[in-house]
Amino acid sequence: MSQIDRRLKTMQQADLSEGRVNDDFVHWLKTWGQNILLGVLIIAAIAMGWFWWSQRKEKERDDAWAELGGANLPAALQEVAAKHEGKDAVAPFAELLAADRYLTAVLSDQRFDREAGAVDAALTPELRTEWLKAADTLYAKVATRITATKNPGDYGFLFGALFGRAAVAEDLGDLKAAEGYLKDIETRSKGTDFASAGELAAKRIANLQALTTAVVLPSKPIAPMPPAIPDLTGQLAPSANAPAGSDPAAAPTAGEEMIRQLQGGSAPAPKPATP
Repeated sequence: MSQIDRRLKTMQQADLSEGRVNDDFVHWLKTWGQNILLGVLIIAAIAMGWFWWSQRKEKERDDAWAELGGANLPAALQEVAAKHEGKDAVAPFAELLAADRYLTAVLSDQRFDREAGAVDAALTPELRTEWLKAADTLYAKVATRITATKNPGDYGFLFGALFGRAAVAEDLGDLKAAEGYLKDIETRSKGTDFASAGELAAKRIANLQALTTAVVLPSKPIAPMPPAIPDLTGQLAPSANAPAGSDPAAAPTAGEEMIRQLQGGSAPAPKPATP
């Protein structure tokens, strides 16, 4: 066999091997190609769905914070809290702002639903009590919510709520309850990033104890008797505290007293009282 024939035979064998490889690849594509393509499409659809869902959640959070920023009255803030429950910290933040709105109105004696110069801008005693109770209810709700989560990062809301409850109790005259809320802050803040809140609570407790201490005022001093003032005639004017019925003419005049001192003698006898 010549060299050319050997080369031709080798080329034919190579063509047969490549043909078998191509046939196997085509058979594999026919068997598994559709399944692989379907899997790729499913993965792409899941990725697109996840992207769409994350964008939607992000938009909902942005809308929740935007609504919170636009709310001003306590009723609107509570509505935002109920609508956006579970979205970041919108709900506790809205409830805390609503409670602060009630408490600020009570402390300033200015209704937030009236103009500053309105006739009925001041709070009535009944409305004052009602708003204090509403503020305390909202503060308690925020404190319960944060205590249930036990997340140290939410302690800012917790301490704000407890400070608010202490202020409400102090305004209602319940100093014992106010001290309890402040002691809770002092205990919980130890070893956390909110140690300054514990220090402020300790100062508030000291002020409350000063309020409970009885203040003893000194007795009223007795005013001294005013001295007798001589009148224009040279006689001593009767004192306001002089005994009733006494005759000012019976006392020696200022001129007689001066003559007696110059002469070194005794003063003349007092004139008898005119009956």
